[in-house]
Amino acid sequence: MFSCRAAWQRCGPLARKAAYRLPRDVVQRRQMSSMPGGSVENILYSLLCGGALVASVSYAYSTVSSDSNRFNDRISEIKARPKTEWVPKPWPPKSGEEDEV
Repeated sequence: MFSCRAAWQRCGPLARKAAYRLPRDVVQRRQMSSMPGGSVENILYSLLCGGALVASVSYAYSTVSSDSNRFNDRISEIKARPKTEWVPKPWPPKSGEEDEV
């Protein structure tokens, strides 16, 4: 807290002096465009981006809808496989079965 106050007391007057030296009669610059409210480039960019968005969404939809049949076939195939009963290894393991490191 003390260091912030000390820094403000030391640097505050310098900042105020620098602010008074800024020119006050700066004229604002107008944007140069061919159309009021936008340019033709912005319209072209929006059309390109919109077209890319529509294409990507339609591709994703077609991919997901066509893959659902394949997914269902694979799931039914996996469920049709014969299942073996899992048997745990005996504990504690025998000394011959352990890998020595």
